[in-house]
Amino acid sequence: MLKTRIKQLETLTSVEVKRVRHDGAKEYVTKDFKAWYDDKGITPELTAPYKAQQNGKAERVNRTLLERIRAAMLEAGAKEELWAEALAAVFHVLNRSPKAGLGMTPLEALTGRRPNVAGFRVWGSRAWALKPKTQQRKLEPRTDVGRFVGYAVGGKAYRVLKDGSDQVIERRDVLMEENPAVGVKNASTAASSAGPQLTARSDGDNNADEDGAIDFLDGEGGSGDEYVPDLKSDSDDKDGSPHSPSGSRDDDDGNNRSTL
Repeated sequence: MLKTRIKQLETLTSVEVKRVRHDGAKEYVTKDFKAWYDDKGITPELTAPYKAQQNGKAERVNRTLLERIRAAMLEAGAKEELWAEALAAVFHVLNRSPKAGLGMTPLEALTGRRPNVAGFRVWGSRAWALKPKTQQRKLEPRTDVGRFVGYAVGGKAYRVLKDGSDQVIERRDVLMEENPAVGVKNASTAASSAGPQLTARSDGDNNADEDGAIDFLDGEGGSGDEYVPDLKSDSDDKDGSPHSPSGSRDDDDGNNRSTL
């Protein structure tokens, strides 16, 4: 895993890794790793046993991650086996959130591109994922109901834990209810698919708006087509002024007085 990640970073940034600091874990001090360090010209730096302070940045990041994972799982009422999904989601959000002292997000500092965060959702939210056309049946629900547990790695999709199972599916067309989530793993197995209505689209349809909402890497967008509710009341006059409530009137001073 370390070899693959270092290769990815070197390809992305065109900068070669010079040092690797770790706590002397056995998987990083094997003969194979030592030969790889020598071949790459990397200097391994080992911290003293039981002295996490010597690797302070990594330890502080670990604490930040743990605190956010704990908060997300407690808020959603999730079971412990979902910790890996929560970890991946927290990583995704942190890498696209402003960092103190950096003046930008870590992803922007690494790639030079401002990430689009329009697709962020509350972890553990109720989710309705539209089934692909090939999986839809005439008399069956067209959505899979579950809970949002993360973002697809390397793609534009959401990860949804289906109700009544341990299956996690990845779908692009997902609507969510971002109210305080309750019981990610305790959701009713007989949950109805009734909820936000989703319309099936073919691959040839224009999906620019949907793609922009979950394009987490490209520059900040926004389609400008957001729905704005009409705040005008049905009881408003044609000139835009509201009716006075029945049984009351305004006096000469502008004060509202009840009448019998």
